[in-house]
Amino acid sequence: MLRSLCSQDDVTLTALTSFLRSTELRDLVLSHCRIHITCMEGRLARLGKRDDCEVMAELLASLPEFNASSVAFLRLAGFSVAVNDHVVLRGPHILPFLRGFTRLSELDLSLDKPGARDDPEKEDFVDDKTLVSFFSTLSQHLRSLQTLRLGNWRIKLDEPERSLRSVGRSLRLCSLSHLRADGLVVTDSGKAPIEHSFLQTAVASLGLLTWLAVEGVPLHPHQAAAFGRAVRDRFAGATLRVSAQDVGVDSVKALINAVQEGGKAEVTYLGGAGCNLRIQRVVKNHKIRGRLRRFTSLKD
Repeated sequence: MLRSLCSQDDVTLTALTSFLRSTELRDLVLSHCRIHITCMEGRLARLGKRDDCEVMAELLASLPEFNASSVAFLRLAGFSVAVNDHVVLRGPHILPFLRGFTRLSELDLSLDKPGARDDPEKEDFVDDKTLVSFFSTLSQHLRSLQTLRLGNWRIKLDEPERSLRSVGRSLRLCSLSHLRADGLVVTDSGKAPIEHSFLQTAVASLGLLTWLAVEGVPLHPHQAAAFGRAVRDRFAGATLRVSAQDVGVDSVKALINAVQEGGKAEVTYLGGAGCNLRIQRVVKNHKIRGRLRRFTSLKD
């Protein structure tokens, strides 16, 4: 846990950015680090708990330019920044502050699991604007990113179809091959579960995706079936590995049945504690025979 006074922030940030510039770190781990900023005067001191956007804008404006291009792995699971004991930065809100990490290969912005004593009415959800902005920023500034971890994100969308279309457009510009969405919860404004809609957007938009982790995602069987159909019909790759531990036996069966329906793809259970599945697109025999005939004619 780090605590600083507002008047010392410039010195602290300068020291940090100078450190990043003068080293060749490849793996930076700040998971579960808590930064507390106490402001007794100035604009940040006057902003209240309802002014999170203004607080973030003020913090972003005070961030000096820096280049941390040597860092390939940045682990910020559970990382948060609080101003006057009010958390303003964590999870997706941290991304705009990472503009100097230009060559990241792996980024972990997972959130802590909600505690059993947490008040459900006070949960901090990712809304439409935040989600769309996050993936837009990701596609513009972190084009080389290969692995993204957003475990335990709780997303609530007022306009799910519109927002997910925007997310899909951004994902098409990304190079992600590994996406870890363990514990993901997504609902619409009526609190109906729509995790499958987010996952469908991911598999349909990420052309380089090879591994998707959905461990602990509360998929109902009909959601798992819808997700399976999206993998079968819209996934562009040849092979996709899915980690589906704690999704539920009925849901995993529904997923497998939907993927294999019609014979377009087959599923292999790889075993292991993570309930690992390999989904592989089936190459039709007539296509193979056609290629063999063409090869034989060329040989003759």
